[in-house]
Amino acid sequence: MIIDFHAHLYNRDWLPEKFWKGMVNRAVAVRKRSGEEVSPEAIEKVILSRFEDPTGEVLIQEMKDAGIGVTQIMPLDLGLELGEPPVSIEEKNDKIAQVARAHSPRIRAFFGVDPKRPGGVALFEKAVKEWGMKGLKLDPASGFYPNEPLVYPYYEKAVELGVPVLFHTGAAIPPFRNKFCDPIYLDDVTLDFPDLTVIAAHVGFGWWQQLSFMINRKTNLMADISGWQTIAKDFNLFCRYFRDMISLGGSENFLFATDGPSFRLYSLGNKEWGKLIRTLPENAPSGIRFSPEEIDNILFRNALRVMKIKDPKELE
Repeated sequence: MIIDFHAHLYNRDWLPEKFWKGMVNRAVAVRKRSGEEVSPEAIEKVILSRFEDPTGEVLIQEMKDAGIGVTQIMPLDLGLELGEPPVSIEEKNDKIAQVARAHSPRIRAFFGVDPKRPGGVALFEKAVKEWGMKGLKLDPASGFYPNEPLVYPYYEKAVELGVPVLFHTGAAIPPFRNKFCDPIYLDDVTLDFPDLTVIAAHVGFGWWQQLSFMINRKTNLMADISGWQTIAKDFNLFCRYFRDMISLGGSENFLFATDGPSFRLYSLGNKEWGKLIRTLPENAPSGIRFSPEEIDNILFRNALRVMKIKDPKELE
């Protein structure tokens, strides 16, 4: 079994125009670095054709092709930072919750909100109790530190509801500011809310060593490995880093994830990413070892624990 703990559903009207322009600019830059000249207009058409998936049908097919049994969707609320999109954050979360219910149990969804948004805590409670959403997704890159007082009511509500909170951590693409994304700001959160499961997305990217040491010292801090597909193109380098992460933080504290659909355009697709992780016990470079138990923890066992699912048959 493979559980993708962190992915997205995109639709043009769900996200600010500045978000799409940023995606286009990044894709153009990546192509140019490889010597390919492409126009922003052409890239925009490709991105929209590959990324838009308001019903989850593309995702379901992608999961089948990749052997992924369950995917958890993380909605983004970037409107206060980049300009409000046509669809409100309440409507967007509701639509994603509807997709999750339509494809249950294969698709599950967290609630995503900018904690600076008025009425967000009440909407979070409604999303969990009435819409069936399974946790809270916060993106500090949109302009807040995780340990700010304004965010604490969300943690209190998450503890009350018994659901985890997942944060973006690590480098963010422009125009977002990286200073908000240092995982050190999760230290206060884990200490002030010891009953809250805190998940740092992307293993903090450039802060992965710091975060892995923090995970080692705590009982309620985990990380997902989404976004590391770009590093995994250098297989030996990725394996060295990944071995160190697990050795420092423990295999019981890391979650497989894709951050899809961002990697449909470049880097490893979900099928290749899942296979790379699954086959590490037999394919790791000389001198680096991953046990089957460690990989099973990361691919699905840890996710089942966080999701409070005792019997995997519940996901069939």
